[in-house]
Amino acid sequence: PIAMRFLILSDIHSNIDALDAVLARTPPESYDKLIVLGDLVGYGGTPNEVIDRIFELKPDFLIRGNHDKVASGVESADKFNRIAGEAARWTQSALTPVNRERLAALPAGPATVDREVEACHGTPFDEDTYVFDADDATKALAAAHRPICFFGHTHVPVAYALKGSDLSVTHLTPGGDDTKIVNILKKSRYLINPGSIGQPRDTDARASYATYDSKKHQVQIKRVPYRIDLAQLRITEAGLPESLAFRLGLGR
Repeated sequence: PIAMRFLILSDIHSNIDALDAVLARTPPESYDKLIVLGDLVGYGGTPNEVIDRIFELKPDFLIRGNHDKVASGVESADKFNRIAGEAARWTQSALTPVNRERLAALPAGPATVDREVEACHGTPFDEDTYVFDADDATKALAAAHRPICFFGHTHVPVAYALKGSDLSVTHLTPGGDDTKIVNILKKSRYLINPGSIGQPRDTDARASYATYDSKKHQVQIKRVPYRIDLAQLRITEAGLPESLAFRLGLGR
C-alpha cells in the first residue's frame, strides 16, 4: 500500500480559535488525507466559521457527530442535558441555511478510509455510544473492520491496543509534552481518540488532534495552545451559558 499521512480532527464544537491554531500547525502540505470525526458544532460561539473552514479544506472523510444531528434538526435534543440542549438550540438559530443543510447531509459513521483505517464518531457499532473504559473499547474493537479505528465523542485523547486478548491503554499526561507517540505494531488492533479540538475534557485545556503516518507506522496525538480567552468571549457574547466558557479554561 502507498504510504499515507493523515490528519485527524474531532469535536471542534464551534471553536474557531482552537481550530485555527491547529490548522496553523498543520498546513495542507503536511498531510495527504484529512479525516474529520464529527461534532463540528455545539457549545462554542462560532458554528458558521467552523463549518465554512472545514468545508474549505475539503476533507477526504467527514462524518457527523450527535451535536451536528441535533443542531441541524435531524434529531431532537431530547437526549441532551440542559446546557447542551440550550447550546444546540442557539446553534440551530445561528446557522446559515447553507450550513444547516451541510450539517444535515453529513453521513453517519463508521467510514472505511482504506485497508488499514476506519473512522467513527462514537463506536463502529453505534455512532452515539461512548468509549470510556476498557470494556467499552473491547466492544468497539470487536465491531471494527480495520486494524486502526479513530473515534471521537468523549473529548479525551486515548489509545487502546489489542494484541490477541491483551488490551493495553495509553493515556496522555495532562499538561505534559505536546506530542504523544503511539507506535502501530503488526498483529495488533487499535482504537484511538485524537481528543477534542474545541472542548478538551482531560483537564488539559490545549486543543488536541492526531496525525498518522502509515510509512512510519506511527500515530502522534498533539496538543496546541490557543487563545482560550477569545473563545470564551465569543461564547459569552453569543449569550450562551457561562459554564461553557468557564470549562474551556479548565479543560473539563
